[in-house]
Amino acid sequence: MEIIELIFWFSFSTLALVYFGYYTLCWYTVKTKSLKTKKKNSYRPHVSLVVATWNEENTIEGKLKNTFELKYPKNKLEVIVIDSGSTDRTKEIVKKFKRVRLIDEKKRKGKAHALNKAFKECKEEIIVISDADCRLKKDVLIKSMPYFYDPNVGALTGKQELINPRENLTTKIEQEYRDFYYILRKAESTIDSTFIFHGEFSAFRKKLITNIFEDSVADDSELALRIRKKGYRTLLLPEAKYWEYAPPKLSERVKQKYRRAQGLVQIMSRFFSTFFMKPKYGHFGLLIFPTEFFMHVISPFLIVLALITMFFLPLNLLVLIILGVGGALLIKRTRIFLLTFLHSQYACLKGMITYAISGPSKSWEKIFGTRRYES
Repeated sequence: MEIIELIFWFSFSTLALVYFGYYTLCWYTVKTKSLKTKKKNSYRPHVSLVVATWNEENTIEGKLKNTFELKYPKNKLEVIVIDSGSTDRTKEIVKKFKRVRLIDEKKRKGKAHALNKAFKECKEEIIVISDADCRLKKDVLIKSMPYFYDPNVGALTGKQELINPRENLTTKIEQEYRDFYYILRKAESTIDSTFIFHGEFSAFRKKLITNIFEDSVADDSELALRIRKKGYRTLLLPEAKYWEYAPPKLSERVKQKYRRAQGLVQIMSRFFSTFFMKPKYGHFGLLIFPTEFFMHVISPFLIVLALITMFFLPLNLLVLIILGVGGALLIKRTRIFLLTFLHSQYACLKGMITYAISGPSKSWEKIFGTRRYES
């Protein structure tokens, strides 16, 4: 067998083994095991909810109305908006809400910088981060805060629900993507912890928060890793739900995913020596972190290798592979899944290349297709 065939089979078999094996393990875990915590349903800690803004005049009013509709004791919830030099009506709108504390940064220095500043201003025991372009389910705090009764729980994130999952092929791809990774995140939380957090809704014990890197792109996941490093669990809760729009354009989805991938590559590289194959962190160090590192960093390159070397295979084998893939694409669910997988891996690859060439992008760029709220 020639070296180029060995490369193909190594790439293909490694991808198949890791993805199939890990997904099967996670699926089995979700179906047979439940999350073990010392949850107390009546527990209501004081919460600081932080929204970071930059030119959010089209979303911030609806966001704050949604926030004040949450079912949670009013005397236990403070709301903070930190604005990074908005040039539109964002601050004017925020000032209409008397119960909101506005922190006005005159100059835009990036979300990570804004959050570090906001954390110092938060007075309460639990800090919740929530993006302006999402809407929280009214019981999200009622459902999530009781888990902090367990002293081993350091951070929580919620479950995304798309408002427009069937709008077009791009949003269907996004729904398939989220369905797949939701199984992984839920299982990781059951086994130990997950560090893939979401800025739409993430909650942290204030005493465990330390400053994130000023150039951090995935600030939410960085905080989760910092808290897991201190020995606390970081969990995804299926019942803590929030809504948002999926990008309806493929170009917007690429922009969203490659920025997210860039952030995850950045933090996984920074925490690689801390967690990778470290028995000190149990299943998180020996299984979860290494597998996520593979899926976000190694997998895209193996896919490129497999696609390139495939065309150097013997003709009969190449034809067989093409026919097999063609047959799979005839099945709608399989077709969408393959498109989802390849598109997401492309975004990861683009994110890594961009990060390597020009470094991280500190200032977040809006995806306008996700900002379609009327108020």
